[in-house]
Amino acid sequence: MTASESAPGIAQTTRERLVQDISAHGPITARQLAERFDLTSAAVRRHLAALEADGIIAEHVMPASPRGRGRPSKSFVLSQSAHEDLPGGYDEMAVMAVDELARIGGEDAVTALAERRIADWESTVAERVAQREAAGETVTSVRKLELLAELLTDRGYATTARPLHVPLPARGAHSGAAARTLVTAQLCHGHCPVLDVAADHPELCEAETRAISRIIGAPVQRLATLAQGAHACTTHIPLTEGRTP
Repeated sequence: MTASESAPGIAQTTRERLVQDISAHGPITARQLAERFDLTSAAVRRHLAALEADGIIAEHVMPASPRGRGRPSKSFVLSQSAHEDLPGGYDEMAVMAVDELARIGGEDAVTALAERRIADWESTVAERVAQREAAGETVTSVRKLELLAELLTDRGYATTARPLHVPLPARGAHSGAAARTLVTAQLCHGHCPVLDVAADHPELCEAETRAISRIIGAPVQRLATLAQGAHACTTHIPLTEGRTP
């Protein structure tokens, strides 16, 4: 490590960037972070050790591949306490207000509030799609998902869209039938700006899931949420089914 790399200010900036990247892309390994930041593995591990000691990140053990051998990969996610410390669009008064709303108006009132909070998601994504189509771009479902991820990141969700391609067996018994590929994605939020409220009022998560489904134009499924103690909110999104070459 050079003298400039070891300077307190530089180290702090690097750690802040690492925290942001772990929030958005975790679970992520030290090697992956080193590649993303163009740092040595040793330098990244020193930063990770300091962040882990401070309780900002936590180890997330990923199971080894069924075909592989050896120790599982060591990867990292944001700790629960770090999620609580990240800036959000609410405070203790907001939590109390939603609790009182639920007491007076019941689940329907909280649901109406949840829908109103995200009412512009659809219109904003539609505007961004229209802008790109006007510029000559063909906006696919995958591209629309990327635009949604960008919007949610702007809103404090630290969102990434992670495409998944699942090979399927060919239809029928004929060996010459073309192979098929199921194209899906996972929309992952590394941070939730209303985490404390959502922990007690799942209506907020349910409203977000419905909005995502309407934007993508397909049924989606929430697999995990930060409010339930997961390291990220993960939504499964079916996209298209295509033919492999």
